[in-house]
Amino acid sequence: MKLTRRSALIAIVVATFLFLSATGCTKYASPDDLQNLEGSRQAILAAEKERNQLKDEIQKLEKDIKVKQDSLQAVRDEFQKVKSR
Repeated sequence: MKLTRRSALIAIVVATFLFLSATGCTKYASPDDLQNLEGSRQAILAAEKERNQLKDEIQKLEKDIKVKQDSLQAVRDEFQKVKSR
């Protein structure tokens, strides 16, 4: 009985080794992997471009807010001058 367990264990080890060697790794990426990487790279570049555009738009809008707040304050000051007369 000890011999059959040992034989089964050896068979499992050999089968595992054969399976791993048959599905072995290569040092080169497959064309599908390269295509997926290129698609990911393009998506990242597009997202970065959009982020930069949105940052520029935010800066422009913040400048517009500042200009309009200054204008509003000038109108309020003028209103107070007129009201006090």
